[in-house]
Amino acid sequence: MQRMQQTLLTGRNDAANATRIARMNAGYALNVALVYQDALTRRWAGQVHDLMTEVVGPDAIHCTEWKISDLIEPSVYWEGVAALAQADVIVVSLDEAKRLPPAFYLWVNLWLQERSGLPGALVALVVPSEESGTWVNEMRRYLSAVASQGRLEFFIRECAQPGEPICDLREDIMHWAQAA
Repeated sequence: MQRMQQTLLTGRNDAANATRIARMNAGYALNVALVYQDALTRRWAGQVHDLMTEVVGPDAIHCTEWKISDLIEPSVYWEGVAALAQADVIVVSLDEAKRLPPAFYLWVNLWLQERSGLPGALVALVVPSEESGTWVNEMRRYLSAVASQGRLEFFIRECAQPGEPICDLREDIMHWAQAA
């Protein structure tokens, strides 16, 4: 058991160091991380990336993407922890009909601990289920708590389907990005 923990921690530290080195050597100003479930939620999260690109320019942005179902791969998992720990903007795009795996919550807790209070923003794009408003309330509370613990500005948009324009968030997000 101890050897397995050492191996996991070594992989975690290597991924974190690689991300920090890449960040120091690259010339970009803003790290954006997209966390999504499928192609539709990925495109939806991409709208926030596009907004950030408008603000800082295409050469001043670095974007990573994390498909939630891929988190079962240890390398993806640890690289994601390292990347989100350093992200300036974390976009989580979720379709309520597709429940989140337990590994997602552990992953969030790990990158949240690694952030060490770095400033940033958490943008949540959520599609509530027609039959259950409870999940949206739980998810909203959970993501709000994540933002609070991580000292992140919190923006949320609920839509009937993934991909709807995020116009109502546009002004708030752009104002935050310009101030950051």
